[in-house]
Amino acid sequence: MHLAPAEPSDIPQLTALEDQSFSSDRISPRQFRYLLTKANSIVVKAVDHETVTGYMVLLKRKTSSKLRLYSIGVAPSSRKKGIARALLTYAEKIATNYHCKQLTLEVCEHNTSAVQLYLDTGFNQYGLKKNYYEDGCTALLWKKNLSCEDTTL
Repeated sequence: MHLAPAEPSDIPQLTALEDQSFSSDRISPRQFRYLLTKANSIVVKAVDHETVTGYMVLLKRKTSSKLRLYSIGVAPSSRKKGIARALLTYAEKIATNYHCKQLTLEVCEHNTSAVQLYLDTGFNQYGLKKNYYEDGCTALLWKKNLSCEDTTL
């Protein structure tokens, strides 16, 4: 498995992963195209034998010292193999290279495997947003403070 920047040609596989990973609040093909070509974002894919097995979308505001993990997904057949953890580690390196001091994210309170991963990787819950998702799920707000050391990707 290796990590690489996603490209517009990956949109069908990214959309399929999105559909497998989430029942609501999905990123559409049109939104992926925007994220890949126009937004102030970074889309990273995890590839195993030429198949996209995971991805993440990071959003960066020009005036912010935070990097937001907007979405992360792993194919059901590839879960529990360290892909999400590798993507998170890579997100931290990207954040550090952008001189960000914090990585933030939201996760549905019912996504217990993701919550455990964030706990295991040093994130701290700092709040919640009720009825945040289309399906009415409460979002748990998480952050991780990062060191300011420059990390080469």
